[in-house]
Amino acid sequence: MNSRSQPQLFPLTRLLVRLLLSELNALLYTLGLAAHHLKTACLYFLSGKLSLKQYLEQAAFIGVDALGISLILTLFSGMVIALQVAQELTKQGAGELVGALVSMAILRELAPVMTGFAVISMVGSAYSAELATMTIQNQVDALKVLHVNPVRYLILPRVCASMTMLPLMTILTAMAGIVGGMVISYFIGGLNYNNYLESVWRQVQPHDIYGALVKAAVFGGLIALLSTTIGLSTTGGSREVGISTTRAVVWSFIAMSIADFVLSFIFFSGVS
Repeated sequence: MNSRSQPQLFPLTRLLVRLLLSELNALLYTLGLAAHHLKTACLYFLSGKLSLKQYLEQAAFIGVDALGISLILTLFSGMVIALQVAQELTKQGAGELVGALVSMAILRELAPVMTGFAVISMVGSAYSAELATMTIQNQVDALKVLHVNPVRYLILPRVCASMTMLPLMTILTAMAGIVGGMVISYFIGGLNYNNYLESVWRQVQPHDIYGALVKAAVFGGLIALLSTTIGLSTTGGSREVGISTTRAVVWSFIAMSIADFVLSFIFFSGVS
């Protein structure tokens, strides 16, 4: 019997395996390319070749586009936490712990993570789409012809802007989340503002702030580096621009989640 006429076993499983292998190959290629871009960008930065104008443009772009949604996300996250714990802890006579719980959750986790999510959605996707469009329209090749390195011109300002703006945004979003928790604690649990803030001051330690700022800086660097690398490695036409944008968002979420666990383990493991 002709082997071509025999039905293949588990066709859907084989298709799934091929898709997974293809995605894994793309991921490994992108990670290697991102590492190379990071090395090149660091060399340009250390040699003082960062364009201040481009850096300020990207910093303003990140702040304008992502700060509003970051504040909203963290504000309501703090309100939800307070809604869950304020009334019950007050009934148990432990109302002085509400501010401590809200501030610990906001500073250590929610403020940098929610800010990172907002930047991925608003900025990372825009970076990937913009650079992918430039690549398929041969604008990146035009830069090379003019002896302008795409890493210095396109990647370095975006990475530096993301790494500096996310910590600043995290400070503001953390304040919004703590204030939101304070308001809900007052209306739901009847907790006095002074008692809430005193609980916050007792709980917040310098390492909480340092950890949140380092998290935000690492998240910003990962988001910008992956988004721009995926954009610059795009080939094909307009359909591939959409694929690259989706891939940049998904991979940035995954990379940020992994980095969040590692940094939380480093900064907060064993810390009471």
